[in-house]
Amino acid sequence: MANQFDTRTDTVVLIFSTLAVLIAATLSMATISTNHNTMATDSPDASERAEAAANAGVEAARWHIECHGRTEAGGLTPKYYVNGAIYTVEWDNVNMADSTVTVRSIGEFSWGDEDHNEIFVESKIKLEFLPTHNQDILKDYYSGR
Repeated sequence: MANQFDTRTDTVVLIFSTLAVLIAATLSMATISTNHNTMATDSPDASERAEAAANAGVEAARWHIECHGRTEAGGLTPKYYVNGAIYTVEWDNVNMADSTVTVRSIGEFSWGDEDHNEIFVESKIKLEFLPTHNQDILKDYYSGR
C-alpha cells in the first residue's frame, strides 16, 4: 500500500511542476515579445547621448590630470561611453597659477543611418588635486602616439 500512495503523490507533484513550468514559459515569452516591440519603436535621443559622452570626456580628462599629475597638454584616444556614444578629449597645459585647465571634448552618437549627432564641449575646469610626482612613462599614451 505504501508504494501505491507514493506513486499518487509523485503524480500530483509532477502535474503541478509541469503546470508551473508552462506558466513560467508563457510569461517569459509574453515579456520578451513586449520588450522587443517597445525597443523597436523607441529611438534614443542622439543629441542627449552625445552630450552625455562629451561631458564624460571632460570628467575623464580631469581624472587623468589629477591622478597622474599631468601638467602638460595631452588627450585621450576615442573611448566608448556607457550609453553607446564615443568621446574624444584633449586638454591644454595646466595653468599652475590658478590650477585650471581648458578641456575640449567631442561626444558622438549615431542611430542607424539617419541620426548622427556630434556635440563639442569646451570647459575650463578647476583642479582639486595634483600629485607631487610626475609619471614620465605616460607621455606617449597622452600624446596619442
